[in-house]
Amino acid sequence: MRQTEAIVALLRGQDAGLTCEIVEIATHGDRFQETPIARLGDRADAGIFNSALEEAVLRGEVDLATCSFKDVESALPEGLRAVSVGVREDVHDVLVSRHNLPLERLPRGAVLATSSPRRIGQLAAYRSDLRFEPLRGNVTTRVERDRERYDGVVLAAAGLRRLGLQHRITQTIPEEVLLPAPAQGAMGCEFAAGRGDIAGRVAAIQDADTELCVRAEKALLVRLSGGCFAPVGILATVQGDRVEMRCRIASLDGRRKVEERVSGPKASAAELGALLAGRVEAAGGKELVAEARAALRQG
Repeated sequence: MRQTEAIVALLRGQDAGLTCEIVEIATHGDRFQETPIARLGDRADAGIFNSALEEAVLRGEVDLATCSFKDVESALPEGLRAVSVGVREDVHDVLVSRHNLPLERLPRGAVLATSSPRRIGQLAAYRSDLRFEPLRGNVTTRVERDRERYDGVVLAAAGLRRLGLQHRITQTIPEEVLLPAPAQGAMGCEFAAGRGDIAGRVAAIQDADTELCVRAEKALLVRLSGGCFAPVGILATVQGDRVEMRCRIASLDGRRKVEERVSGPKASAAELGALLAGRVEAAGGKELVAEARAALRQG
């Protein structure tokens, strides 16, 4: 809802007279909050957070579906388009801890709450003594209730900031420890491919650098056969006319890790992404992804 309100504000910033009606739709991710994402199997691969929204667009019940762009599936249903909108927000993951201590100072054997294989693998690589418990539910619940149940809860910074909960952040986790999910921090919209009127309105609230980076990250994820529960951290950043892309994949126990980076002109972003993918594949990244996905499905 906070994302939706932010996107409506962007649209009205381009057309003050625009009338918007917000329609709430329960997604499959909302309905299965007690089940870790990794154990939802094919339902997770099918896009548990967006499929119900996409169906509403295709039925003509809504003109536009709003979402976190990281939740947009690479293979969209026929007749849909998806783009990022607005300037990407804070890409980092953060720690919320009842101890008010950063990761490096948490007690030995500390229990962190997260259902993300990406976070688990990278954090285990950083501190092999850490333990992990699955976590689902909305951000407010995770901050208010689960903060007291565990030594720490790991969340996306953007979600906390959108809800005005940034004061609960104990530590912004450095990228050297934890690379974000592809497109983390970016908002997105999905709409019918034939709606030129909607496409025009959405294009007016896009940020070119944000779109370039999140598209490059998503393309790399597809190349590595990743999905919403793949242990893949990817980040593309723009400085002037250059782009840098980084990728990190860690096994679930943190004992094996593949990490590569490339940089070059923004105009060559697609080629740079292909180069990075090749390096990650050559280093065994795809095998780590496949192993993690198989283990999670069995678990």
